[in-house]
Amino acid sequence: MKLILLILNLVLLNSCGASKQESLTNSNENAMNREKVTLSGTYKIVAIEENETLPDDLTISFDNKTNKVSGYSGCNQFMGDYTFENDSITFGPLMSTKRFCMDSINAIERKMLSALSKTQTLVFANEELSFMSGDTVVLKASKTETKSNKVAQESDYIIEYSATTRGFHNSLKLQNGIMTTLKGRDLKEAKKTCSEEDLATLNKLIQELDLEKLNTLESPSKAHQYDGAPIGRLIIEYKGKTYQTPAFDAGNPNKYVAPLIEKLLAIAEMGK
Repeated sequence: MKLILLILNLVLLNSCGASKQESLTNSNENAMNREKVTLSGTYKIVAIEENETLPDDLTISFDNKTNKVSGYSGCNQFMGDYTFENDSITFGPLMSTKRFCMDSINAIERKMLSALSKTQTLVFANEELSFMSGDTVVLKASKTETKSNKVAQESDYIIEYSATTRGFHNSLKLQNGIMTTLKGRDLKEAKKTCSEEDLATLNKLIQELDLEKLNTLESPSKAHQYDGAPIGRLIIEYKGKTYQTPAFDAGNPNKYVAPLIEKLLAIAEMGK
């Protein structure tokens, strides 16, 4: 009887040991499959909560040197801060541009921004970045292919925008991928290198314009004609020629160039 009990105990011990070893092996395999997340660069959004059809230009970009996040949510550009440690992430308040779009696009944008606000951890596996709220995947993104910045930075376009009144002068100039801003009464200067994503967006917006048409654009409002109201101007230089809009109310440009000006101002704000 004692011999039988001894044999049973040995069988149980071996079984427990095998179970623990199997559990440890599975744990190690999971750890290997779950890659360490290094937040840097631009990701394309491929899924938001349910598997739905999404526009192919939804993006999110991380700068791990400044802890700045930015991207495009379907209608507007957004930007803000984030903290990231041990796979846990917290997004600060996100600012965005104020464009109006179709209801279907607005719905996707709300879902994307809501998913970001709910995200608690990030998991990078199988070339995809998963944004997790608890155990639920609320957003999925894939790393975009690295593009050469040379073409964008060597663009022949020089873009200038200014908003001026007697009390202040704010201006920005984009040339060779570098954004230079002058702000305030003391004309404080700041420079930043634009991201590949921003440069690609700007080039696309400019290429959609008929530059010869700029000097014919009417100002939607006339407050700049009165003393003290800020005057806005947009100037684009291309291949030795200069194209300029007539003066308009700063903050209320003609809708033909409004997307370009909004993007320029968004980049300038990100550079604060």
